[in-house]
Amino acid sequence: MIKPPYRLSYPQLGNYDVPIRHFVLHGLGSDYVTPPPMTKHTIEIGAQNSPDFVCAPFKCMMGCYLEALEKGANVLIQTGGTCRLGYYGELHEQILRDMGYDFEMMNINLANYHNIFGLYKGMKKIAPQTNLFKILKALPSTAKMIIQMDKVEDYMRQNMGFEIHDGDFERAHKTYLADLRKAKGLKDVKKAYAKVMDTMENIPINKPEHPLRVGIVGEYFTIMDPESNHEIEKKIAKMGAEVHRWMNLSNSIVLCPDKRTLKKLKGYLTYDIRKFPSSLWYKFQLKQVSKYAKYDMGSSGISTITLAEEYAKRGYDGLIHVKSFGCMPEMDIIPVLHNISADYKIPILYLSYDTQTSDTGIETRLEAFYDMIDMRKEVTKS
Repeated sequence: MIKPPYRLSYPQLGNYDVPIRHFVLHGLGSDYVTPPPMTKHTIEIGAQNSPDFVCAPFKCMMGCYLEALEKGANVLIQTGGTCRLGYYGELHEQILRDMGYDFEMMNINLANYHNIFGLYKGMKKIAPQTNLFKILKALPSTAKMIIQMDKVEDYMRQNMGFEIHDGDFERAHKTYLADLRKAKGLKDVKKAYAKVMDTMENIPINKPEHPLRVGIVGEYFTIMDPESNHEIEKKIAKMGAEVHRWMNLSNSIVLCPDKRTLKKLKGYLTYDIRKFPSSLWYKFQLKQVSKYAKYDMGSSGISTITLAEEYAKRGYDGLIHVKSFGCMPEMDIIPVLHNISADYKIPILYLSYDTQTSDTGIETRLEAFYDMIDMRKEVTKS
């Protein structure tokens, strides 16, 4: 049994370690061990200690857990998921214990955490010094941090490919994340956002009136973690494309579409603080794509179909479908995406990732895809 002080850690997922760390420090009052940035080494050690045919997100998370434990973490957080990932917490825990590590696992996917009181009780076990007041005080700044981080990254994806001085957007973003790490409350979070947006909006760009627009859809973890998907968003943007991705923590967890959005299905990249039941959102999506699917295929599958069709309706030049190798929900929707591609005459690049995927192979396919949609756009103009 682990004794205090507790040092919590959660696997890397893009830059979301920043708000997670903020909540642990200011809401739970515990130490937080930030895993090292995910690298090929992280994925390799995760793969070495995972079943061969388990999905890539499992292996990435395993690597992050191992590096966090080596840095001194003694409490690991596992949020589970709506696919097989929901069962992975117990497997991660068993493998790590078999390797000789001593730690506590807070698996939020377990039944005793399924309501707010159970979750609070679980938090008290690993953060006995916290209280409901501390948690409620830290939640607004944490939520705002996630929402504004996603807004900043949306803006960056849509403009970084047209910057006149290479690296301006990335430097501004790096400074923004450093400011967020020092934030103590909501005021600091808002100040950091205002500062970075002012900087980014004043970065010189040379953007055509009708740039190539590419929509990114696919599996939840791989689409949001740059290291897991080999930074495809940055690569395709740098070729000269405006990149759009709806799937992030803001849209899928923190906020749900409001009634107006549900009614018109417009402005899905906006952030309305009014909440709406996520179950209704999924029912609405299923209704919208009833032409292509009658049942929810699990995980992010129904969102992938909905967003792919929406991007197609809006006249995007191409779609990139991202998934991990063996992800059943995303494999099941590929025939549906073929139908959307045929109906709307929109090209789709399918990328499947595992720990053996190479940068060179991804870059070659991205370059060919970009050249194809660029030539296609020129032909349709004339």
